[in-house]
Amino acid sequence: MGAYYSIESLLSRGVIDMQWGSTQAGAHLVTTEPAFPAVDSQFWQFVPDPAGSGYYFIKNKANGFVIDIEAESTATGALLVVNPQNETGTDSQLWQFFLDPSGSGSWMIMNKLTANVIDIQGDSSNFGVVLDSFPHTFPASRNELWFVQYGSFPGVVDAVPSPATAQGLTSLSNYIFNQQCNPFVNSSPTNSTCLTVTIDVTEDIVWAAGNGSTQGFSFQLNCYSPTRSVCAFQQYVIGLSGNNLWYDVNSWPKNGEILVNLGQTTLLSLPDPWLPAGYQLKIGLAAAQGNGNITIANYTVHDNEGNLKAYVSQGLINISGITLEDFAPIVAFELNLVGPINAETVYLSSGAGIITYWVPYRMTCANARPVGANGICTQDRDNHTTEQANSVYASLPANRNNIFKQRFGVQLG
Repeated sequence: MGAYYSIESLLSRGVIDMQWGSTQAGAHLVTTEPAFPAVDSQFWQFVPDPAGSGYYFIKNKANGFVIDIEAESTATGALLVVNPQNETGTDSQLWQFFLDPSGSGSWMIMNKLTANVIDIQGDSSNFGVVLDSFPHTFPASRNELWFVQYGSFPGVVDAVPSPATAQGLTSLSNYIFNQQCNPFVNSSPTNSTCLTVTIDVTEDIVWAAGNGSTQGFSFQLNCYSPTRSVCAFQQYVIGLSGNNLWYDVNSWPKNGEILVNLGQTTLLSLPDPWLPAGYQLKIGLAAAQGNGNITIANYTVHDNEGNLKAYVSQGLINISGITLEDFAPIVAFELNLVGPINAETVYLSSGAGIITYWVPYRMTCANARPVGANGICTQDRDNHTTEQANSVYASLPANRNNIFKQRFGVQLG
């Protein structure tokens, strides 16, 4: 048996324990004052996932139960509990230890199922406050940072370095996700969705100025095709121009004029010329199982009360002028918050949110396009997207998973 340690909060200096001293399955987790003499309920063991995922179970000394998310919930703010270790379906019980990119020397404890981290509810420094599952902030908040007393977390995961560009994690320079040069596909016979990007807006996104005629911005899902494809670069967009929320589909060859240009197509009109906090945008792509070609782009909008305001399933074959050569798989992608059109650069006076990336299989977050046995395995266009903004993105861990969550915001001044 391995050693047991207490896990201490950087915020409260309390340690993780079970609420009311319960040792029953389903007991909620809290931070409490370290006990003297020591009690077993405040000590934890780090047990590697036998499946080799690189994640760990966190097992309590008093009862042998492991830290879990209540009801295996993927909801933001779901409470944490202890439960018997599962034989299957264990992702809600698996955790990795992500070194704080801000340099505090502490760690975030990140869940495999949700990509959320262990958080003290309400940012409270009081003892007895329950722990929940929450997307990590940037810079990291003290309520989500932890360290091990008289020991260390195993298998610590560092942040992926920023892209090697002048911009870093800003504007048109975000991380690139890939599956080691393999195309994104879904082998399920009932679900062809190979990629979804969900944007939860937590602060009004407001255009303030720009160098073009369009008052607005866009979220661009910028995708790289394999080297053999005629279509080198694909772009799936949700944007705002004035009050008008729209979507678009575009693709280009490595050299030459645009192959596919759907054009801005209205999703809905908003009451005001900004995107309010609480709105959720989603872009989902479906691929053909045989060759991995992207065939459908789904666009979904929910308002700040959770109401479905728009849903469009755009078949690529239905776009005027498209040919079979214009279809291609995706082997890498990135998400950028930038200007709306025509290489415009915009300045946003406010804006923040959470980007959730999901694929059916594990992917890697990287700071460059993927490299295979024969070199870089994507085609590229110089300056593949030229729109820019004062957007910034959070660091992400250097591991493989099928889900990542990334905060975004804007740089003011």
